[in-house]
Amino acid sequence: MLYTVDGLVLRVQNHGENDRLITILTANGKINALCHGARSLKSKMANLTQPFVYGNFEINKRSGALPWVRGGSTNEVFYGLREGVEKMFLATYICDVASELSGEGVDCSEILRLTLNTLYAIMTDMRPISQIKAAFELRAAAISGYRPDVLRCEDCGTENTENTYFDVMNGAIVCSACLEGRGAGLGKKYSSVYDDVRERSVLVPLNPASLSAIRFVLYSLQEKIYSFSLALDEDLRMFARAGEEYLLNHLGHGFDSLDLYYSMI
Repeated sequence: MLYTVDGLVLRVQNHGENDRLITILTANGKINALCHGARSLKSKMANLTQPFVYGNFEINKRSGALPWVRGGSTNEVFYGLREGVEKMFLATYICDVASELSGEGVDCSEILRLTLNTLYAIMTDMRPISQIKAAFELRAAAISGYRPDVLRCEDCGTENTENTYFDVMNGAIVCSACLEGRGAGLGKKYSSVYDDVRERSVLVPLNPASLSAIRFVLYSLQEKIYSFSLALDEDLRMFARAGEEYLLNHLGHGFDSLDLYYSMI
């Protein structure tokens, strides 16, 4: 069966002597497909089967075998992502997360749209790169069913506090007054924890600006999540930490591409 589909190339692997195996994210799910001869410089599909390419793919689906890409055309190649290693490795991490959160034959329209918007934001320097990364992480977690409740303190229900902590494990916020009222301060229940991926803190401190940023990313229209600014470095630092801690905690593992990204910055 031959069909066409728009999709984003998330991952590219060499296969055999001259072929490529690519992972394509479409609105209707993730597809793993072979591209015969795509590694040849003369191949018409050499550009179509590069990472970060958003294109229209002609796919031949065969019973009992991997689909293969018969042809297609590019819609957006995101050349700017290849201008520096920081952008390239962050884009790779973004695509790895998108691949983790998508599946075959399921609705992936939201994560596809988020990923495309994020790649564009990185390429065009729309906001500081750590802000783009954290906004993607929080929104991706929400799309996947892990939206945290950050509208009010999980204990007393207050919405506006000067000092707040993001309870990463429970997906909630705790005001400083309630934390002290539990009789622990930052005691045993909320001390640092360790796992086999990396060191993480259960609680991430937030100031009003970083908390407002998290709320904006989670509850605004997806097209708006990169439309705000954080005035202070401290605001950005807290926001960036909250996004990464929350996503990696709920996925339960890290990413090699994230380690590479950090090795380059």
